[in-house]
Order: sequence, then C-alpha cells, then structure tokens
Amino acid sequence: MGGRTAAVLAGLRRGGRFSTQVFAAIARDRILWRVAWRNVWRNGRRTGVVVTAIAVGIAGAVLSMAIQFGMVFQMVETAIATDLGHVQVHAPGFRDDPGLDHRLDDGGRAGGVALDELPQVAAWSPRVRASGLITSPRSSAGIQLIAIEPAREAAITVVSDSMVAGAYLDGDARRVLIGQALADRLHVKVGSKVVVSATDVHGDLAGEAFRVAGLYRTASLEMDRTTVFVRLSEGQKLLALGEAVSELVVRARDRKDAADLAAELGRRLGSEADVRTWRELAPLLVYFVDMFDQMAWIVYAAVFIAMAFGIANVLLMAVFERTREIGVMRSIGMNGQRVVGLVTLESVFLVLVGLAAGFALTGLGLFLLRDGIDLSRWAQGLNALGVSNTITPVLRPADVLAPVVVATITALLAGLWPAIRASRAQPADALRHV
Repeated sequence: MGGRTAAVLAGLRRGGRFSTQVFAAIARDRILWRVAWRNVWRNGRRTGVVVTAIAVGIAGAVLSMAIQFGMVFQMVETAIATDLGHVQVHAPGFRDDPGLDHRLDDGGRAGGVALDELPQVAAWSPRVRASGLITSPRSSAGIQLIAIEPAREAAITVVSDSMVAGAYLDGDARRVLIGQALADRLHVKVGSKVVVSATDVHGDLAGEAFRVAGLYRTASLEMDRTTVFVRLSEGQKLLALGEAVSELVVRARDRKDAADLAAELGRRLGSEADVRTWRELAPLLVYFVDMFDQMAWIVYAAVFIAMAFGIANVLLMAVFERTREIGVMRSIGMNGQRVVGLVTLESVFLVLVGLAAGFALTGLGLFLLRDGIDLSRWAQGLNALGVSNTITPVLRPADVLAPVVVATITALLAGLWPAIRASRAQPADALRHV
C-alpha cells in the first residue's frame, strides 16, 4: 500500500511539473504565440463559424442575465424606495412582535441626534406603523397605517413623486394618502370621506374620519393595495402614543454604506435600539439576489460546456489536417510541451476572439435596450413582484468577469485533448501521413 501511494504521489508531482513547465514555456515563447495566432486564421471560414457561435452564445447569456438582474435590481430598489429605506431603527423586540408595545418613547430623538452626526446619512424620517381598517360608504379593507412627517418622508420614499391624483399631504388637517388600487376597491376618489380605525396603545379600538388628499401608484402593487399614509401627529393622536414612534427609517448616501452605517448607529445607540439593514429586514430579496448569482454561473457554465465540444472538434480537425506539419516541427526539434502549448494557445485565441465579439454584441444590445423593455402587458403580475412596467437591463462587473473566467477555463480544457494528441504524434509516422 505504501509503495502504491508513493507511486501515485510521484505521478502527481510529475504531472504538476509537466503542467508548470508547459505554461511557463507558453508564457515566454513569443514565436509560439505568433504561430498559434496564424494557425487560428488559416481556415477563416471554420474559425468564423466557431467565433460566431461563441459570440452569439456569450451575448445571449450576458444579455439574458442583465435583463433578469434588471428585474431583481428593480425589486430591491422598489422595496427600498417605497418602504424599507437602507436602515431602520426600532425598539428592542419590535422585529419579533411588530406592534405598538415596542416603540421608541422619546420620539426617536436619540436616534435622530446620532443620525444627524453621521456623514453616510442622506435623510431619515420617523414613522408610526400599525395595522388597521379603512372604511368607505361602499366598502372596507384591511390596511397598513403609516404615520409620517411629509417633508422628511419625501426624502426617503417615492410616494411624493408617485401621485396620480390630488396632492401629497398638504396643510389641511385630517387628510390621508391611499394607493390607486385601494381607491378602486373602496370606490373613492380625491375628496372622498373615509374612516380609519385601529387598536390604540391601550388596546382600545379608535377611529377617525379623514378625507382623501391624493392617490398614488408605485411599482409595488402590494403597497398600493394596503398602505395608507397620515401625518405623524394625527397617527400618534389616533393611537394614543404621545410622542412615541415605531421606527426611524434611514436613507444612506450609497446603498453599499448600509452595513457600516447600521453598525456605527448600533454602537452609538447601544441596547436601547435595534438597528437593521434592508438585507436583514427583507431576507427574501437577499435570497433572490443570491439565487440570481448562482443561476448566472450555471448559465455561463452550460453555454461554455456546449461550446467546448465545438472548440475541441475544430482543433481536432486542425490537428488532423496539420499532421505532416506537426511531424516536420517535431523532426526539427519542437518537443511535446511546445506542441501542447501551440494547440492550447489556438484554443485560447479562439475563445478570446469569440469573447470580444460577444461583448461587442452585448454592448450593442444594451445600447438598443437603454430605454428599457416595455412589459406593460404583464404590468399587474410584475407590480405584484415590485417590478415596474419597464425593465432596464443592468450589467454588473461580475457579469463581465464571470464569462471571462469560465471561458478561459473552457478554452484550456477544450484544447487539452487535441493538444495532447498532437504532442504524441511520432515524427516518422506523421511525415508519412497523407
């Protein structure tokens, strides 16, 4: 057993030394590079077919991933821009029991002072959040009641920019904002009277009559159907909260700063507050992003595995056609390592040219789709997912890097079999080949 293990280890060492020697030889042999590049274009038609196949495959895969990530990106941005913000501050225990029992009794003043001192913060706003019921003369619906400071909230969410009728909360008292979808269900319009009811902090049912100030429509159908906005002071009065608020919602200057901002804010506020990023508040969105990344690698791998057979076939044909030529080169002193390097380089060149053409096609596709893809026919289904009617492809640096990495590995593996076969050709036999 010991002798067999030693033999295996010795074989692995020899294989490692061989691979290292081959790649080192390729890297320093400029003549080999020139010959390999020339060989790629000796049969222009065949090379063109392979390059076209690689380019179309790359462009199709990258564009499809860009479109899908555009959908995922919109879902994340819609959630952040309509409700989550980048960071939220709650009283301890709110996440497990999001009710009025867990509130910031000081009105969020301590958190507000800390937020005003942090340079990463673009804006913040206090909110009161409660479940309730809205009733019109013709219908009723369960709602999520959110009490806001209108000016501050306008810097956090897109509601103020999403008005389709009426106006954002103005100077008049006892006004509400509701979604267009909810208004259709209640059969109300701007100026209609509705009654908002909710259980206050003491457990009593409280209600108040309001008039509809405006109707909004966002990319989130769920929000449009269920969320009602009132002024913070009126929400606090309705729920008997005094100055207390449910949460502070924070918008960072850059979404990438959310984790650092939450950590610093948590350090400053200590155990008196529970600070969470949007990723912690919406784990389902994080799952979608992670699932997309995994799916992208699978798609790229599938595309290049299919291409690998085409590349290997082309190289095998090229090696077969050049059998006599390889025999002559072996006869004048080219060793097996250089033959392997030559054929491997041809594979790499084929893939790199295909990649360049593929990314050129991708750039053209992104340019043509720069105004987005109109999917208004499926608007209701998309809005249910938090996606707008128009999807704009989003290409990330990773979506460019991943195909390059996979393509390089594919080129090396696809060229390995023809390269080894060429390196084993005996000069005498190859010279007799017709």
